[in-house]
Amino acid sequence: MKITVLIAEDDPVMRHILRKALEEIPDVTVVGEADNGLEAIRLAKEMAPQVVFLDIAMPEKDGLEVAREICDASPETVIIFATAYENFTHEAFEVYAFDYLIKPFKINRIRKTMERIRTRLTKAEMVKDGSHTPRAETNLKKILVKEEGKKTLVSIRDIVFLTREGRSVIIHTIEGKIKTTETMEALEQKLTGNSFFRCHRGFIINLNMVKEIQPWGRKTCKVILNNTKESITMTKARARELEKKLGVNLTK
Repeated sequence: MKITVLIAEDDPVMRHILRKALEEIPDVTVVGEADNGLEAIRLAKEMAPQVVFLDIAMPEKDGLEVAREICDASPETVIIFATAYENFTHEAFEVYAFDYLIKPFKINRIRKTMERIRTRLTKAEMVKDGSHTPRAETNLKKILVKEEGKKTLVSIRDIVFLTREGRSVIIHTIEGKIKTTETMEALEQKLTGNSFFRCHRGFIINLNMVKEIQPWGRKTCKVILNNTKESITMTKARARELEKKLGVNLTK
């Protein structure tokens, strides 16, 4: 599987080192390089890379802000922080970074990270085209979810939305909340073939629970769901994708 990469790093020497390391990995192509945060956001929109390597300290916008904007616009993008700062790991994983590499880079570590990404992207592609989803798993009535010390059957139609909290995922249902250590990606695969939408890297919503989509500022929208007081904010671009899924236009 071919993987496209964007590098965002203000130090030209470090950009060169990272680019050379990535170019030595088979089927990995560096499609763009940015030396500041605004340029990184522009190139991410223009080139649509599968993977973005981000420094934390950059001019214009720091790497954490850049990661948030990229992931809001394209939740599938894999973010890897490559930085000299060790004290931003918590903030990095709050924006759902795939990995956190400390300078100076170890070539073997970069290779291992890219192989893990290749495995993840390959599985995601198989799910998307249906080759990895057995017929019995589509349009299920219930899914089996791992909780602490037990497994629970959850009715799919009762799920309102799923959200990531730290290293756990909270499944919000009509009857209450279920906390699981299963990943968002694993749960998304279980729900493939049913009416769910990944509106944000940290949220999956049940399309049947959508009540309203409201403009919220210049670049975002707020989604109001049935059976919950919570609302979910997403970019207008993702809101348009949601409307396509629903076959309606709720933002006008």
